[in-house]
Amino acid sequence: MQAACPVRAGKRPGLPHRLLAGAGAVVLAGWLQAAEPGGETLTYFQRTVQYLQDAAPQVRSDFATTALTSLAIAYSEEARLAREQARRAGHSAHLWAWSAAVDRWAGQVPLLLDDIALGFPVQLTLATDGSLAVMVADRTVILSHPRLYQQGVFEQGILKAFCASHRCEQWAPDGGGAAPVRASSLRVRPDWVFSAQGSSCTYRGISVRFPNAQDMAGSRQLCQQFLQEVTALADELSWQQRHQVAIEWSRLVIQATPGRPEHMLQVNAAGDAVLVTVPTLYRSAAAFEAVLPWIRSRVAGQGEVRVDLDAAALLHPGP
Repeated sequence: MQAACPVRAGKRPGLPHRLLAGAGAVVLAGWLQAAEPGGETLTYFQRTVQYLQDAAPQVRSDFATTALTSLAIAYSEEARLAREQARRAGHSAHLWAWSAAVDRWAGQVPLLLDDIALGFPVQLTLATDGSLAVMVADRTVILSHPRLYQQGVFEQGILKAFCASHRCEQWAPDGGGAAPVRASSLRVRPDWVFSAQGSSCTYRGISVRFPNAQDMAGSRQLCQQFLQEVTALADELSWQQRHQVAIEWSRLVIQATPGRPEHMLQVNAAGDAVLVTVPTLYRSAAAFEAVLPWIRSRVAGQGEVRVDLDAAALLHPGP
């Protein structure tokens, strides 16, 4: 077996060695050992890969196609960001070289996809560090996002795309017996109450108080956005739990993702993470903490939890 390389042997030049190291070990030279991360809890992504190692060849090929396509998109985006940075930095030669090298590497992935389409066998292997190695026609690619802090959400995106056309719960530890979870929420429609003391919007146990009714249009927009984010996040975490992802509620922190509108939420120490668009919850840690019991109850399928929020104190951005 050849050393890991992203390039179709003999047809295209490879990336310089410094790029391979700088890109977060996108390509791993040497033999990759199929080893489960020693003593560590596996992420949902890693458990899926373990199952697929013995799945039907077509299923492995479908997963590899989804994964490699996502990888090519991630590196094309990285090249675009590098070009933007180069322009802002006065046409930095280093950044232009980096973007060109990443572009060249991303351009090799379609060649691997062609091999899969032609029926070459696909193997999926967990490397010793828990990362996925995709092997096609004696070439091996490590599935590593160029920005390693986004690796978790990158893997979740691959799972979501793959599970949209495959019944992923069939290999859950409980045999897929988890109760089905609702699809993504439809548009939330809160109820409104108006009084001399102000106004409030309510939705399934959540109440947001506004001190006056002077800016009703702004209040409605803020309440709608906030409730939509809360229910969308609850539905996303429900999907994760349905697929046996452990949610460590005490460690949930919303983080920004530079250059993207979405936010990252790591859900456990193993590395499972989700990508959600929750600007209101990101702005206010107090609001996020206040609604967590409601989200947790919804994910567990339990009764509604009462949450009473002051819009001025919890939802508006700080200074």
